[in-house]
Amino acid sequence: MRWAVAAGNGEWRTETIYEVLRWEDLIRRDLNRTWVKRGPLLLKGIAAAFRERTIFRLFRIDRHFAAGLFYPHFALLGLIVAALLVAYGATSLVDLVLPLSNVTTGIITVGFVVVLVRAAQPLLRQAYVYHLMDDWIFNRQNALGKRPDFDARLDQFARRIVAAVLEGDAQEILVVGHSTGVIVAIEVLTRALALDPQLNQHGPSLAVLTIGSRVPGAALWNGAYRLRETIARLATDPTVLWVEYQAPQDFLNAFRFDPVRDLRLDLGARTRTGPVIRSPRFKEILLPRTYRRRRWNLFRMHFQFLMANEIPGEYDYLMITCGPVSLADRIANPQAAVDRAYGTADQSRRCTVIGNASPGRNVSRQTGSTTAPAASCSRAL
Repeated sequence: MRWAVAAGNGEWRTETIYEVLRWEDLIRRDLNRTWVKRGPLLLKGIAAAFRERTIFRLFRIDRHFAAGLFYPHFALLGLIVAALLVAYGATSLVDLVLPLSNVTTGIITVGFVVVLVRAAQPLLRQAYVYHLMDDWIFNRQNALGKRPDFDARLDQFARRIVAAVLEGDAQEILVVGHSTGVIVAIEVLTRALALDPQLNQHGPSLAVLTIGSRVPGAALWNGAYRLRETIARLATDPTVLWVEYQAPQDFLNAFRFDPVRDLRLDLGARTRTGPVIRSPRFKEILLPRTYRRRRWNLFRMHFQFLMANEIPGEYDYLMITCGPVSLADRIANPQAAVDRAYGTADQSRRCTVIGNASPGRNVSRQTGSTTAPAASCSRAL
């Protein structure tokens, strides 16, 4: 899926081709799995989280992120406990009128729980319980190398990025990953560089932008060796600019998470080059009334990384992907980038954006929590 975007004002113009790398078919398959398949995967993951002490390491990194990561587990457990209490209370009332045997009471209680949990399914989906639960299962499977279907898709994405670099006249290739898509962006770009080690020498500059990262939820598993080495390779690649934005208002991203430090990556003799970690400063790029309205809408704040600004600022997703300033120049001089985009520069830009769309394991995946777009931008000065 790809489309063209033209933007500009009296002083600059850009032309952007935004291409979405799609894998919603794999996510739909996960969302449609039955509890016969989901249940064992969930229980196995929870047991491993305690056995490997992964859950405790997550809380040490960012307690808000860790709570959000395990929110669907707590929500489902709370629903089951509540259903048990209601069922027990109902059978106790019946027993006052019509004495029941223990076996009969147990059967009625279990049946009552099943009915209540099934009746709550729409509420669970509306509250993103399955959405996040399946995302958690997927990330663990992928980190442990147990998703050959997705592994093949990553190879396909990597080949597409290489082709885009070679076939286009872009000046900048920008790979963007949002939420779980941060992992996708890192893996895809690393594979693309493995396919063509000279990828950044064909003309376009190469950069990766990671936003709303959920990397700790995958990379902290004891068996996630490949993922940690992939992160280490990207963090030490001098040909790629890696910039990460993290927001304290977003409980679904790991705030103050430094992948090299917190994953204790062994870089050996390699020199660290990334990521450059910044804050999007949501409070400064939204109007006060908008910020107050969205502040405690956790999922909306998570998606704010992909939304338009109301006030110009250093972080501006639309300007980063479709504006007149490269990511490298924006990071080097944020205020100059804002001035150039909003009216002081005499420059035009032609851009192509290629992206992996996947909103937090939703079917539409373009604006959700697992996007990993890649953008190539060509500027005509």
